[in-house]
Amino acid sequence: MKELRILYIEDDKENRNDLVEYLSEDVIDDCKIKIDGEESFEKGLEKVNEYHIVILDLYKGVAGNGGETSGLTVLNEIREKVFIPIIFYSGNTALVKKYESQVIGVVTKGEDGIEVLRKEISRFIKHNLPYLRENIHNHIEKEFKRYFWEVIQEKNDIFKPENNDFSLGYLLLRNIGNSLSKENIANIIEDSSINKDKVHPMEFYIYPISNGEYENGEIVRNKSSKEVYVILTPSCDMVERFKGDVSLGRKAKKILLAKSHLLLQLKEYEDYKNKQSKENRNKLIEFLISKNDRYFFLPNTPFIDNRIIDFQDKIMVDYKSLNGDYERVAKLDSPFAQSMMASFIRYYNRIGFPDLDVEYVLNNL
Repeated sequence: MKELRILYIEDDKENRNDLVEYLSEDVIDDCKIKIDGEESFEKGLEKVNEYHIVILDLYKGVAGNGGETSGLTVLNEIREKVFIPIIFYSGNTALVKKYESQVIGVVTKGEDGIEVLRKEISRFIKHNLPYLRENIHNHIEKEFKRYFWEVIQEKNDIFKPENNDFSLGYLLLRNIGNSLSKENIANIIEDSSINKDKVHPMEFYIYPISNGEYENGEIVRNKSSKEVYVILTPSCDMVERFKGDVSLGRKAKKILLAKSHLLLQLKEYEDYKNKQSKENRNKLIEFLISKNDRYFFLPNTPFIDNRIIDFQDKIMVDYKSLNGDYERVAKLDSPFAQSMMASFIRYYNRIGFPDLDVEYVLNNL
């Protein structure tokens, strides 16, 4: 059973002691709770690194309009120094409802307040948020130690002190990146449901995207119509060229986009849901594994729904309009961007011919 360390910052002594007494040694999702109370918002801020979750009162002194919202100050200061899941626990939470997310919980004190609080703690545990930072730190420390002692030191015939080589940090980071195998990722996030032999939907994408040049495989959404497209134009054609300080523009004056459609709107999905037959299931699977080169499947994540790219459904837009009329959603990562383009090229490079009269051939054998 793992220990879950919680810090409760609450300036009201009675409220603080009541919750500490209630949750101490409690077990939530096979995690044993160890909770400490702190009356000072300032001192609590100094201790957050020692804990897995912070439960935070919102108001210092009297709650409500006009009260000092020290909890928000602590939240902002925590965000500057570290990530830790936070639960606001206050008698008046209207001011912080807008902060509610996967990493910030908001619970209003009351008759069922403590049970709702336990559910929020359980939600964090199910997503492994309390232990994620600790697990990543342990993995990096392990790789850091292994790399320098077992590689650099053991290979001292290659990495000699007189070489004065300053690229070791670069090599270390490359090794840390390569160490993030699917098995290690599953261990870090403690998700036993991950199939190590299959692709997880999150592997498809890079998210979020920087605000640099647009690239091939980038997924964009039209701000007005909300339609979602993927960029097919090669990345090299979208880079702005310069001669000295003078812009020569981009090779591509127009950008080619392929439209995507919600999987739920496809006839194949409707047929599968309505009939549940093996034949309809297999037809739907063909879309999901992109067996037909006309289509390419985009799996669901928090930032995109299950979608099918249709290479027959294309539009051309000016590069400038991408900045004004579209918003960036995500980018297909390697090798999925390359696979998507390979499907597109195969689909438009195919050469068809009329069916051979096989009956004639057979009759004249």
